[in-house]
Amino acid sequence: MAYFRLRADAQSWFSEIADAPPFRVKFDVYYLCLLAGFASGRATELAGASHPATDLVEKFVEDYRAASRLIIGLLVTAELRKSGIDVSEKAQVRALFKRLVDSESPNSLTDLGMRRLNAYASGGYEYLAEQRDMKPYTAEEFIQGYTALIDNAVEKAALS
Repeated sequence: MAYFRLRADAQSWFSEIADAPPFRVKFDVYYLCLLAGFASGRATELAGASHPATDLVEKFVEDYRAASRLIIGLLVTAELRKSGIDVSEKAQVRALFKRLVDSESPNSLTDLGMRRLNAYASGGYEYLAEQRDMKPYTAEEFIQGYTALIDNAVEKAALS
């Protein structure tokens, strides 16, 4: 069974703010990294000892359940972009969707879909860590800078 996984170095990097309001669950940190991965287009596979990670949960936590379809849609969109598939190519879109999405699984993703989602969270962490001079020490300061980092990543992705 596939799990949402967060890199150990990401957990350490976010350790000062992970339990501070407005963050309530570890999935909050995962989500921040995931969005940064989507925005920057970065995805780093969590394979082997190079990026040790911990299993968080098997399915979307309650706070994110309502957004699960949006998150899965963002994954499909990111993978379409990465694969160079135009949304008008219906057969290719359908094939990619089938490779990533499984409505019967607890998290609505195939093992490949979960692996790719985790890769975007991993790449997003790398992007955030590279863009900041140091790890975050207050949630307020991090959130203020986070939106600018996401905006910059989206702008760079649009230009490429």
